[in-house]
Amino acid sequence: MRNVEATPLFARHLQGFLADYAEKGAVRFVERLHTSYNSMVENISSFDEIGQVRRRTINGKTLTIREYVLDAGARDFLVLYFLPPDPSEPVLLLNIRIGGQNRFWWKR
Repeated sequence: MRNVEATPLFARHLQGFLADYAEKGAVRFVERLHTSYNSMVENISSFDEIGQVRRRTINGKTLTIREYVLDAGARDFLVLYFLPPDPSEPVLLLNIRIGGQNRFWWKR
């Protein structure tokens, strides 16, 4: 099993979603999201051949980015992650958004 690391952008967006739903009192929703997130972290390195792929240029470097859908019951969240070719490097969680949004926002 590979280590999984999150970028500050991913962590900030996830924390924002959790804070928003916790403020609304959606405890079961947050629990489902937490369960789905833990499952993703445990299994994400096994999806290197089946995850949907996007190519993105970040800081002048072209990366193959994969998608993972977190099912939280009432909503889905789409996670973009990078799976380095070297198995000793960790999986990098790049960004997360609520399913149905038209595009990712990469700016801070």
